[in-house]
Amino acid sequence: MSEAPASTTRTTFYDELIRRRRAAWIVASVCAVVSAGVGLVLSTIVTPLVLLVLGGLLKLVAALGVADSLALGGIALIHDFVGTQLATFDRLSITLDRVNGVGDMALLVEPLARLAPVALPALLAGALVWLWLRSLFARSISQDLIVRLKARPANLDDFEERQLANIVSEVAIGAGAPEPLVFLIATPMINAAALGSHDKGIVLFTRGMLDSLDRSETEAVAARLVSAIGAGDLHAATGIMAVFRTLGFFLTVLDLPLRWSAWRTLGGLLLASVARRAGTDALGRLGEGLEEGLEADAIPDLDKIAGKAPVLVAKLVRFLLLPFYLVSIFYKLILFLWTALFLGPPMALLWRNRCYWTDARAVKLARNPEAFAKALERIGSAEPPPGGEAFAYLFIAAPTTTRRAVTDRRSLALALTPPTSKRLARLSAMGANPRGGRAFDVAVLMAHPLRALIVGALALLLVPLFAALVMAIGFLTLIVMTFGLLAGLGIVHALI
Repeated sequence: MSEAPASTTRTTFYDELIRRRRAAWIVASVCAVVSAGVGLVLSTIVTPLVLLVLGGLLKLVAALGVADSLALGGIALIHDFVGTQLATFDRLSITLDRVNGVGDMALLVEPLARLAPVALPALLAGALVWLWLRSLFARSISQDLIVRLKARPANLDDFEERQLANIVSEVAIGAGAPEPLVFLIATPMINAAALGSHDKGIVLFTRGMLDSLDRSETEAVAARLVSAIGAGDLHAATGIMAVFRTLGFFLTVLDLPLRWSAWRTLGGLLLASVARRAGTDALGRLGEGLEEGLEADAIPDLDKIAGKAPVLVAKLVRFLLLPFYLVSIFYKLILFLWTALFLGPPMALLWRNRCYWTDARAVKLARNPEAFAKALERIGSAEPPPGGEAFAYLFIAAPTTTRRAVTDRRSLALALTPPTSKRLARLSAMGANPRGGRAFDVAVLMAHPLRALIVGALALLLVPLFAALVMAIGFLTLIVMTFGLLAGLGIVHALI
């Protein structure tokens, strides 16, 4: 008598997608490290500020007579720590005079190691600010984006919108997923985005996409959005968004002496943190306030700050604010260069891998790689709808090359999206027809020796240029951080 086959527990594509998705904690960990790196760059400002605040609180406690011996002991520890770091800095300056070549660089290891504790408060502050902002805004990201984009629920009295809702419903049923809500954005742009969790999903379609794509292409896009919801893309994107807002938070702190809106934003963040439940509109305004700190033109000109005050008063205001103005300008420049060259790439690599992976899952769900390739080709490198620039990585596609300044907040978000050409090449490998604009292929290049030689020579020329750029940024960072550290520790030593 043959043995009965073992029973198999049936599952849906969507449940399997949730079970097998790449752990979002990897993206979250990288984001936390990047945020700590932002704090590292600002350590020469953040650490003195942390010590000043802590020392001031201890002095207040001692003045009130509450555990005064403990408070005075803490003040003494801060004073000794700052004095030790200033002495170490003097030792570093003496050592620098003895460095006459590359072989003498090892002499700097010991004094630099002694200065390392200065960065610890800032590293911790960067990670804690990231956790704080991630937690604060996580509950409102979907509604915030819907409000910014002026999206509305699908109108079931409109034939095309009712058909779109039916397509999304069919895809969700095929995936074994809860049916997501369908919202429309009134713009001729062609794009779409997925929001929400696996049990409360939201899909956003532009009206331009609805008018431009046929049924099979729309179904493929819907499969991509449902897969993104199941893969937890929004959960991972929350960590990425918190990185940008952490950067904006520190830049907003730098702008406190120069912008009243910076005070309003930080005050609003504190109120929202202690409130039992902050409104979506309030959190949306706070998010926009942090993003304002990322913009190059956020700091008003000194003449504009002085306003129409009398000549002597205006000159005094400009004189008093000039050091803060220069500090803000230099640190903003360094932070953006540091982020673009060293902190952004690992975060972009992780997010792009998630995009490729979700594309593959969408093909598996819809079983029509050609339809998705056609839809992606129609979308191309479309701009996000107005209001969604800072959320560009949540959309199906976004331009990866832009002429915007590096200090434009939108450039940071747009750089996360993988190039459409590479995504099309991967779809071709999964069964779609090959496209004309092929991605860079080493094998094809090696088949043409002369072309390979030219590309190799250009690459060799770029290596020293990139190395020189990195050294220049490092040197500029060192100079700014040196002066910031000396000034900050000197102020703490004098006041505490």
